Amino acid sequence: MGIFISILVILVLVIVAVTLFSSFALIHTGEVGILERLGVYVKTLDPGFHLVIPFIYHITEIVNMKQIPLKVAEQEVITKDNVVVMISETIKYHITDVNAYVYKNKDSVLSMVQDTRAQLRGIIGNMDLNDVLNGTERINQTLFEQLSEVTAGYGLNVDRVNIDSIQVAHDIQESMNKLLRASREKEANIMEAEGLKAAAIRKAEGLKEANILEAEANKQTQILEAEGKAQSERTIAEAVKDQINLINASLVNNGELYLQYKNIEAMEHIADGQNNTIVLPNKSIDSLGNLPAIGALVQKESTKHSN
Repeated sequence: MGIFISILVILVLVIVAVTLFSSFALIHTGEVGILERLGVYVKTLDPGFHLVIPFIYHITEIVNMKQIPLKVAEQEVITKDNVVVMISETIKYHITDVNAYVYKNKDSVLSMVQDTRAQLRGIIGNMDLNDVLNGTERINQTLFEQLSEVTAGYGLNVDRVNIDSIQVAHDIQESMNKLLRASREKEANIMEAEGLKAAAIRKAEGLKEANILEAEANKQTQILEAEGKAQSERTIAEAVKDQINLINASLVNNGELYLQYKNIEAMEHIADGQNNTIVLPNKSIDSLGNLPAIGALVQKESTKHSN
């Protein structure tokens, strides 16, 4: 009998200990607890230590309020030009309304994923393959805006949507690679042609500049030569002018003698010929005698004839 009582006491103590231990609840930072009383929602427990009356109150779920990344399963989507592409994406979301998340939707995350896949099919279906491959940012933005509207009722908020990869069938990929190679070769040919064109233009511009410089040099040379010639002619003209002025100054008082001298020079040239005979009037001969040299010559000839 004593043993039975001892076992009963121990059992009661264990039950009390388990009950007290289950009454303690610790909610970590970034999480909240859902408290129910006999299956009815009572309140949301914030992070920290809580004491819950056992059997009547019960924490049914711990909800993570942090941002959660979710990898959406890869799916086949048909583009506007009937090309099948495989798309994988990632969603980042966080819970904003615990009550709606837990009680208004059986599985809010699954609902969000289903909507994501449906919205993505609609977006890709209105785009050509080339636009899909080159427009991931546009797809991300459009999908993000559409999901933000529908997931609010799930107690969720979509923070970001990323297209991870877009894959096409092998034959389509091969055709795209050929097209890409052709495009690159075309770009290379265009760049080479542009380079040759630029080089030709630079060469032509260089020749033009050289011709301009040569023409400028020739122009400057001609200007300098003309200026030199003009200066030389001015110098000669000045010398002739000075000579004329000197002659004029000399002829002021000796003009008649100068003319007589010039007549003598002319006669000398005429008399050089053996067959030339000079006939002068007496008045001219008399005037020649006024020159000292001619006078002496005439007097000498007269004396010779007298003897």
